[in-house]
Amino acid sequence: MGALLMLIDAILFFFFIIMAMAPMVDAQLVLPLSLFPEWMVEYKNWYIREFDDYCYVEKPHFFVGLVLVELVFQWPLGLANLYGMLAGKSWYNTTCLVYGASFFTTMVKFYFFPSLMH
Repeated sequence: MGALLMLIDAILFFFFIIMAMAPMVDAQLVLPLSLFPEWMVEYKNWYIREFDDYCYVEKPHFFVGLVLVELVFQWPLGLANLYGMLAGKSWYNTTCLVYGASFFTTMVKFYFFPSLMH
C-alpha cells in the first residue's frame, strides 16, 4: 500500500508542477501583457497560431471566468499543495481534495456541458 501511495504522490507532484506553470499563460487573457516577459507572450501567440484555440482568440466570457477561478483559487491552492506535499503537512490531503473538486467541476463544465458556457 505504501508503494501505491508513493506512486500517487509522484503523479500528483508532476500534476501540481504543471498546474503551477499553466496560469502564467492563461493570466495573459486577463492581465496586461506588459507584466509578462516577451518569450511568454510569444509562446501564447505561437499556441494560438498553431492550435487555433478559439478561447484564446475570442476570449468568451465563460473562459475568462474559468481563468479567473484558476488564478484566484486553484493556482494558490496548487502551490499550497506542492508545499504541503514536500513538507509533509497534515492538511495536504484536505487541500488536495478541495483542489480536485474545483478542478473536476471546471473540467466537467467546460468539456461535457459547453452549451452552459454561452
